[in-house]
Amino acid sequence: GDWEGMVRSAPEELPPHLAAGIALAPTNEPPQNLKEYDPEWARAFWTDTVGVGCDHARMLTAVRCPVLFTHHYRNIDEQGRLIGAISDVQAEQACALIRATGQPLTYKSFPRMSHSMHGEDPELFAETLVEWSLTLPPA
Repeated sequence: GDWEGMVRSAPEELPPHLAAGIALAPTNEPPQNLKEYDPEWARAFWTDTVGVGCDHARMLTAVRCPVLFTHHYRNIDEQGRLIGAISDVQAEQACALIRATGQPLTYKSFPRMSHSMHGEDPELFAETLVEWSLTLPPA
């Protein structure tokens, strides 16, 4: 509950990309997205338990429909940590597994786009979906 303390300690306690985000927030209270953020969700990523029980390779090799994969911002920081949801190497592997199913795959790279493409650029998001939908076979 000590937001001002969080803002003060962020530069020393958080990786630079997270500290920069905190620095942009008003210091009087956390932004709405942080008020609603589930700390257990964060803990699952921090402890690397978010995917326990979910075999991603098995899931991707079981795809039975066309796939649109939009790959957004990703970077490797100075400590070798991935900043983003999935690296280029991981995306290539995921695409290879999906292609092996014989299902159509459309991969679109948006390396500067934030996680929330629909929030950051709704027009591009809609355009991407509509363009992809036109490639789908008839129902």
